[in-house]
Order: sequence, then structure tokens, then C-alpha cells
Amino acid sequence: MPQALTLLLLTAGLIGAACTGMLYCRQRARLGQINSQLLHITINQELKEFLGNIQRHRGMVNGYLNGDASFKYKISVLQAEINRQAGQIARHLQTSECHRADFETIRNHWQELYPRVLSGSRAQSFEDHCRLISTVLHLIRDIAERSQLHRDSGCPFSFVEIVWHLLPDTAEAIGQSRAIGTGIAAAGRGLGTERIKLGFLVTRIRETVARLEQGLTRTPADMTGEKLQQVHGEVRSRINKLVTEIERELLSADRPNINPGGFFEHASRTLDSVFEFYDQGTAIARLTLETQLSDTRRGRNRSLTTVISSLALATMAATQLNL
Repeated sequence: MPQALTLLLLTAGLIGAACTGMLYCRQRARLGQINSQLLHITINQELKEFLGNIQRHRGMVNGYLNGDASFKYKISVLQAEINRQAGQIARHLQTSECHRADFETIRNHWQELYPRVLSGSRAQSFEDHCRLISTVLHLIRDIAERSQLHRDSGCPFSFVEIVWHLLPDTAEAIGQSRAIGTGIAAAGRGLGTERIKLGFLVTRIRETVARLEQGLTRTPADMTGEKLQQVHGEVRSRINKLVTEIERELLSADRPNINPGGFFEHASRTLDSVFEFYDQGTAIARLTLETQLSDTRRGRNRSLTTVISSLALATMAATQLNL
């Protein structure tokens, strides 16, 4: 083989190996990033379940402290479930140093809260629950932001904002309304401060629903899809019905005459629909990432094959030159 051609093959092999080697390294790093994003989506899903149960616990405790003893057994069962969830989340966060300490703070707060909650005051219980829930909401948002789900993942910022910001905020406004409303229904009356707070929460719910509408209009149609739009319509309908009931039965009536357990369940179904919306959004994000994971894995394998072929070509050319 002519020496010039051999040198050309050697150069081509080395350049090909170097270029595809760099591409291989980038693809391998991207695989690590996608796997990390998928893990943190799973952790946020578990935190969402944990959040929902803390919110439910707050509502039940408020009903109990306002005189409805039927909640007492349900509270103890729910406390055991929350403790189980906390242990599971802590195990999954062992590999996430930056978030593990934050969740340990949340877990310690819960461990201090639940043993004494039934013997405390209504106002203190509500305040303690709200502080705990606020830290959970902050952790969910922080995990989503640090995972950079809006970068290189096919999830636009408007979609990330809907799923990990607006929906949890909407759920918390409904959760607080459930707790206060259940307490008012159980007591058969409402303090002026409770009515003011409940009226403020109704306004906040309407505002977050409006922001959800705006976020959906900014999100590409291929991300929202027919199923997500359908769930959104159901959520909006349920929220409107709940808000109407709050205004008619709890804010307008001087002596509310509404069953506390019935109101609690109505608010809970509404809250469940918000979390179903969250679940649908999470499923879309997960599917998008899994598709990218598969594509990147195939690209990495092709790059590795090209690297090996290029090195083989360079080795053959180098051998010819030595001859």
C-alpha cells in the first residue's frame, strides 16, 4: 500500500476516533443526566404522595379538634402511613446529598408534630402543618429546578412550571380550605379570622387556576395532549363546584349546617383531581425522558462502534508504516 495512502488512513482513523470519542463522552454524560432526572421525577412523585397525606392529616386533625371525634381512628392510621412514606423517601435520597438534608429536616419536623397534635390548639396545629407543608413544597420545586427538567429534556419551562409549581400551589390552597372548612363545619360556626382566611384562599384558588390556564396556552400542544386537556377540564369543573360550596355553605351562612365529613370528602375528591393532573404531567415528562434515554443510548452505542472501527483502521495503517 502506498505510504501516502497509509498516512491518509492513519490520519483519518485518528481524527475519526477523536471526534466520535468526544461524542461518545457527551452522550454518556447525557445518559447520566437523564437517569438522574428520571430518579428525581420518581422522588418528586413520592414527595407528592407524602404532601397529600400531610394535607389530609391537617384537615382531619382540624375536624377532630373542632369536635368531630369520628376522625380520631383515621388519624392514627394515616400517621402510620406517613411514617412509612418518610422512611421510603429517605432511602431513595441517600444518593442525593443536596436534597437529603432538606428532607431530614422535614422528617424531623413531622416526628415532632404528630405525637402531640391531638392535644394542642387548633390554631397551633394548623400553623405547624402549614409550615411543614411549605417546606415540602419548596423541596419539590427545588428538586425540579436542580434537575434542570426544562433544559435538554423536551419539557418547556411553562410545562415544568405547571407540574412542579402551579399544581402543588393549587393543591395547597385547596388543602388549607379543606382543613379550615372542615373545622368550621365540625364546630357549626366560624370565627371571623377563619372566614377571612377562607375567603382569601378562595381568591388564591381562582388565581392559581387562571395561571394554570395561561401556562397551558404557552405549552406546545404535543406536550399537553388530549388526555391532559381532558383532566384539566375535569379539575376546573371540580374546583368551581368546591368554591361554590365554600362560598354558599361556609362563607355566606351565619351558622353553617354542612356535614364535616361530607365536606372533607368533597374537598378531598377535588384535591385528588389536582394530583391526578400532576400525575398525568409527570407521566408525560417521564415518557419524554425515556424516549430521549433510548435515543441517546443508541447514539452512544453507534459512537462506540465508530471509535473502535476508527482505532482499528489507524492501527492497521500504523502497522503498514512499520512494515
